[in-house]
Amino acid sequence: MLTTLRIQNLAIVDQLEVELTPGLNVVTGETGAGKSILVDAVQLLLGGRAQPDAVRAGTSEAFVEGHFVGEGIDARLEALGLPASNDELLVRRAIAKGGRGRVWLNGALSTVGMLGQLGRGLVELSGQHEHVSLMDVGTHLALLDAFAEAMPLLEIHRQAHHIWIAAVRARDALATDAAERARRADYLAYQVRELEALQPQEGEEPKLTLERRRLSGVEKLRGASQSALELLDGGAIEQAQRARVKLTEVAGLDSSLEPISRGLEAGLAELEEASRSLARHVRGLEAQPERLAEVDERLELLKQLARKHGCSADDLPKRLHDAQRELDGLMHHEQRTASLEADVAKSRNAAEASAAKLTALRRSSSAKFARTVAKELDKLGMPQTRFEVALSPAELGAAGMDHAELLMGPNPGEPLLPLARVASGGELSRALLAIRCALAGADPVQTYVFDEVDAGIGGAVASAVGRALQDVASRRQVLCVTHLPQVAAFADHHLAVRKDVQRGRTVSAVRVLREPPARQSELARMLAGERVSAAALEHAAQLLQAGRREEKGAVRRVTRRAARQVRT
Repeated sequence: MLTTLRIQNLAIVDQLEVELTPGLNVVTGETGAGKSILVDAVQLLLGGRAQPDAVRAGTSEAFVEGHFVGEGIDARLEALGLPASNDELLVRRAIAKGGRGRVWLNGALSTVGMLGQLGRGLVELSGQHEHVSLMDVGTHLALLDAFAEAMPLLEIHRQAHHIWIAAVRARDALATDAAERARRADYLAYQVRELEALQPQEGEEPKLTLERRRLSGVEKLRGASQSALELLDGGAIEQAQRARVKLTEVAGLDSSLEPISRGLEAGLAELEEASRSLARHVRGLEAQPERLAEVDERLELLKQLARKHGCSADDLPKRLHDAQRELDGLMHHEQRTASLEADVAKSRNAAEASAAKLTALRRSSSAKFARTVAKELDKLGMPQTRFEVALSPAELGAAGMDHAELLMGPNPGEPLLPLARVASGGELSRALLAIRCALAGADPVQTYVFDEVDAGIGGAVASAVGRALQDVASRRQVLCVTHLPQVAAFADHHLAVRKDVQRGRTVSAVRVLREPPARQSELARMLAGERVSAAALEHAAQLLQAGRREEKGAVRRVTRRAARQVRT
């Protein structure tokens, strides 16, 4: 549910904050006062496209904020890696006049794409031109699925369909031209022979580089090692021995010299061991020109092959493995093709099975959906209107194997025809509302927004629309922008939008009409225009009273009488 809507610098709105409540929230006001700006702001909160020219003149940035509460919000946030807060969501969106805007979700900087994902299923917006979408047959199957609560089955089918498509793509990718496969196999065979001849080993290059450094510097190593050995044997060991003897001679006179003497003795042992090890090392340092040449040649071959394959020497073993694997696949093309064909057949059977379950659910739900919509249309002043969902087979796709089209017959005795061919604007508006009423029980969406969905109707039908909106609002929060007093009379929460001029600038403001006299004045204005008569005020009061009655037909009678008296 949307509890708070705050707007700053959007179109003719300077600063605006609207508190919304459960039930039916109605927005009224003169044409151009800024009613639809509220709907535009909600669209922005749902990830709708922002127009830079919507920023108020004289400002550089517009801001829209919305506070939502409702079960399941935390799960939506956590799925997107966003901070959750007890099923509350605070959306803040900035629209820059000169470029990109910004989005914050519960204080975390986010993207419009993530906002769009989060908004889907949170609010359902029915714009004043949305009835045109009913003419798009592509939307009809989704409406039936919503009524049938088919989403779990649909998700299972989509996964099965994805697996089938992946198998088809793998098979098609393998089905390349035979001559191209032969050329590729020859090239890979040459690569494999070349790499197998060298037999590159992982980590071989650094080891050979270290060995080459030692072999090429053997003379320098021998000279340094021999000099160190001579220094040890020629003086260092002998001097250490003399020092130890001197300390041993006087150790009895001063006990503190004893540990020093032991240290010299241990050091002398290490020097002697170092001398022996160094002597062995010097004897082993011999020039190996043949081995040096072998190492140089091996390193050069590794570098040449690495350059040829566009990789490092360490990657050559992997390159050999990959080439062998691809070559093996080409050499066993027929077996691989047969395996992939089997995968395609198996996955298609699974997708068709899941689609068949969808079809069964749709067929069992379509008649009930049609009856429910027809019943709602009867309430909206379209008695004896027939409504039907025509299901027909379709190619296997992500939505199953069905094609759906909504048919309507508003005139008894006439055949059922597609909505686009039989419905006027007013009839389409009522059809849209009837469908929303039919979906209200199954739809997980918590808030409906109707932007002048009552366009093209009036009189008693308008009262029926108001009662239908009130019925939907008993189960969902509804925000409705309307020009019709018959609809506004059913409001649980009435917001009146006014346009004023302040300091030479046009500004839009919203006033909450809580008291009956304020609502009566607004309904009278909607009935009679700016020159409100006593008769208009009386009829407005009657509309408000009828809007609170439970008896059917009360508002319809008041509407007809009010219309006649206002005209006189």
